[in-house]
Parts: sequence; C-alpha cells; structure tokens
Amino acid sequence: MRQHLFFFVVISQSFLGINVKAQEAWTLNACIEYAATHNIDIQRGQNALELAEVNTRQSQLAFLPSVNLNGGYYWNFGLTIDPITNTRQPGSRQTLGTTASTNWTLFGGGRNYYQLQQAKMNEIAAMYQLQELSNNVSLNIASSYLQILVNKQLLEVAEGQLTASEQSFKRTQILYENGAISKDNYLQAMAQVKSDEGASISARNALVLSKLMLYQMLQLEEDFEDFDVVAPEVDLTAGAMRGYNNEDLMSSAVEKQPSVKLANANINAAQYAAKLAEGGRYPSIAFSAQLNSNYVQGLPYFTDYYTLTTYTLVENPFTGSIDQVPQEINVPDPNSMINYTVGNQLMDNWNQFVGIGIQVPIFNSGQVHSAVQRAKIQEHNAQLDLRQSELNVRQTIERAYLDAVGALAIYDASQSAAAASKEALDNARTNFELGTISAFDFSLSQNQYIAAESRAIQTKYDYLFKVKVLEFYLFNQITL
Repeated sequence: MRQHLFFFVVISQSFLGINVKAQEAWTLNACIEYAATHNIDIQRGQNALELAEVNTRQSQLAFLPSVNLNGGYYWNFGLTIDPITNTRQPGSRQTLGTTASTNWTLFGGGRNYYQLQQAKMNEIAAMYQLQELSNNVSLNIASSYLQILVNKQLLEVAEGQLTASEQSFKRTQILYENGAISKDNYLQAMAQVKSDEGASISARNALVLSKLMLYQMLQLEEDFEDFDVVAPEVDLTAGAMRGYNNEDLMSSAVEKQPSVKLANANINAAQYAAKLAEGGRYPSIAFSAQLNSNYVQGLPYFTDYYTLTTYTLVENPFTGSIDQVPQEINVPDPNSMINYTVGNQLMDNWNQFVGIGIQVPIFNSGQVHSAVQRAKIQEHNAQLDLRQSELNVRQTIERAYLDAVGALAIYDASQSAAAASKEALDNARTNFELGTISAFDFSLSQNQYIAAESRAIQTKYDYLFKVKVLEFYLFNQITL
C-alpha cells in the first residue's frame, strides 16, 4: 500500500503540481485529491451521476420503436380449440404459438422530447450536486488539516516551555542547595516542571488525535504512524485579501457556486416536467405491426389432391321438381399424406397486420390537470430554491469576508500580546535568577506566556482558515 501511495504522489506531482514528501507528508491539495477518488460520500455522488446518465440514455432510446417476440409450447387435453381451423376438436394435442410485434409512438404530445430534456437537466443537476458534495468534503479536510498545524505549533510551544522550565529548575536546584532561595521557591519550580510535562503530553495527544481525524477522514490504508502533513508557507497579512471585497467578484462567485448552478438546473428540469405533464392533454398516434404463426401436433398434410364431383339435391322454384346440382371439390389423396413438421406449419400459418392507432384524451378524472398543476407548483418551488440559494451564498461570502477581517485584527493583537508576554517572561526569568521575585511570580509569567503564545497560534490558523474559506467561495477551490 505504501508503494501505491508513492506512485499516487508522483503522478499527482506530475499532473497536478502537488508537493508531497514521498510517503511521509501530505499537502492539503494531496489530501483533497485523494478524497476525491476514495471518499465514500463522493463515490455515492458519482453513482448518483451515473444513474442520471443511465436515465438520459433510456430517454433517448424512447424515440425508437419497441420490438417484442413472444412464444409458447402448450399441452392441451380434452376438448380443445384448434388454432389452425378454429374449431373444437376432441383429444389431447400439443400446440405452439409465436408472435413478433412492434409498436412505435409517432406523436405523443412531445412527451418523449420533454422527458429527454428533463433527464438531461437531472443529469446536470447530479453533476453539480457531486461538485457541492466534493466542496463540502474539501472544507472539512481543510479544517482538519489546519487543526493539525495548530496542534503542531502548540506542541512546539509546550515542549519549548518544558525545556526552559527544566533548565530553570536546574539553576533553582543549585540556588536551593547553596541556600540562596527558600524551599518553597524550589518546590514551586519543581511543580512548574511537572505542570509543563503534563501540558506537553496533552499537546502531543491533541496532535495525534487531530492527525487521526484527518487520517480516518481520508480512509487511508497506510500505517498511521507514517501519516503527517506539510506546514506550508502562507501570507498572513491584510494583503492576502486584497480585492476580495469586490461586488463584481462576489456576483461572479455567486453564479459559479455549484449550489446555485444546481438550483438553476432544477428549474430547467421542473419546466420540462411541466411541459411533459401538458403533453397528456394531446392525442397520441402510434404505429403497430404484428406477425403470428401456429403449430398443431398431428395435423395431417397431403401433397396430392384429386377432384371429386358431388351432387346436391335442390328444389326448382319454378317447376317444383328436384334437380341435381353438380359440385367439384378437391379431396386429399390418402396415399400422399406425409408428416406435417413444425417448420412447415409455421411457414404455412403466418399471418400479419399493420395499423395506426390514435388515442384522444377526453376525460380522465382530472389526472392530467392535477399533474400539470403539481408540475407548475414544483417549478415555482424550484425558482424559490434558486433565490434562496443565491441569497445564502451571498450572505455566506459576506460573512466569510467579515470573519476574515475580524480574524486578522485578532491575530495582529494576539501577536503583539505574545511578543509582550515573551519579553515579560525573559525579564521575569532574569529577576527570578537574581532572587528578586518568587518562584510563584515566575511561574505566573510562564503561564501567561504560554497562554499568549497559544492564543497567537490559534488566531493565526483561524485567520488562515477563514481566508481559505473566503477564497473557496470566491474561486471555488482551496489551496495552500
């Protein structure tokens, strides 16, 4: 599996420009590309698109005539109807019947055409539904990805603080052994080391859990221990959003959103559905043709016939006398009887018909009218859905921009606070080593620095995420 992952990364680098470090680290783009082909929800969306494509192909084939072939072999007992002579015959017999038929709708109120157009619109809607689903997955991946970066830096801060506490504790221990500080200060320094050890362990656990969340979201099969992400170089200044608060850009972004395109496709599908329902008001014309043949077991067949003259006694209406009227009939020669095979009977018994049928709807309990009214209501609902979708996207973009602006201000303030806390901690460390402040005061400065630095890291990636969310809605992509 690790070899497969390696080839996947190489191919991604060649065609998509994805910068992934072999089997060790994933970029955000690599995660998104991998999820596009492996995420179960996206695969379901692809299946829905394939079903829509199948429906479109079926609607195209509806323009062609239907052809069917039926047949059956039957065992009859007792008094039966001979399918050849259509007379009642005693005794058991075996019969075979075959029928080939075709039916072709020549005109149906345009229903086949509207059904095809509706299927095409549904296919387009399924495509945009898949895009929207993929975008939501990308946002979730980006959120988990950035949380890993947050926890990485929080772990660096916690480990750095633990190292500083251990070094400070060593100096405190020397001072305590030389009687320069009290035992309380010594114990306070020891407690600070243990507290920082716990903070470091908690930060490491948080990092592992955030990695596990993204690992499970991607549904990877490689060893979890080898999973890691790349920390990219990003622009965290106000210039990162330059030009984003633009009405033309926002209007263009609204039109490009898959949810808006999906709503437009649903409107078109609803319009064709209304026309399809209207087609029920018009007559339909269909061409039909059928070919039939039969076989009866034991039916005699003669190759030779001879002429036989028979006489019929008829009363003459003028004279009242009885006259003999001759009549010639063809009688089979018993000596020429041969086996009448299935093939011969089927060839001899063919019968065909062709015809054109017209069906004119006059009254059908209001079914067509109700169908038309329902379709028009659905069309109106689809138009409302489009308006709602456009409104939601515009409001989301406006909120995303204001969120990013606010996050930048908070990030700048937290950076200043972290720098001030770092300077205060350095000053407190010097004073503690000189013995001018207690271990408690020094510990307080350490905790304040950790809180400020952690806040700075969190606000940094919070601002980064909100900028990327804004870019996602403006440009329909997420990159780092």
